[in-house]
Amino acid sequence: MYSAFTLYILLVLLLSLTYFNSLFFYASFFVLISPLIFKDLKELGLKNYRSGILYGSLLSSVYLPFIWNSISIQNFYQSGQVFAEEIFFRGYLLSTVPVKNIHLRNITVSVLFSLPHVIINPDILSVLTFFPSLIFGYLYIRSGSVIAPFIFHLFSNIFFQQYLIHKL
Repeated sequence: MYSAFTLYILLVLLLSLTYFNSLFFYASFFVLISPLIFKDLKELGLKNYRSGILYGSLLSSVYLPFIWNSISIQNFYQSGQVFAEEIFFRGYLLSTVPVKNIHLRNITVSVLFSLPHVIINPDILSVLTFFPSLIFGYLYIRSGSVIAPFIFHLFSNIFFQQYLIHKL
């Protein structure tokens, strides 16, 4: 837990410093993927691929009626960032936070997930990232794979950007 807490504090610090220099934002990406260096890939949820793809795709299908006509290759440019967030928050923190109750652990990680979003963009929509984060966590718990929340997170972002921002 000590290294998880240290990495999280480093992430928050780097994102806070983006107000002074945008390079700190890019440095935060390396903090997000750092568990890939010192943890086994299966420990980070890179397993149960079929289950992950199935759960992620099924839940993401709710977005298709809203985004089908506006999906483009540009929507998938954020895949690396989404993957890094899911590795760090679901694959690493969700299994590391020392809370025995899985529901409380998911709530804790969702609060931790929301804070960097609020730091980058201090508005109500960033605070509301807490709620999809709960779903990402339960997808990870149910599927046993980081692939499920990755797919759903990616399509959630596409829906948010293509439908909500442009339609509201």
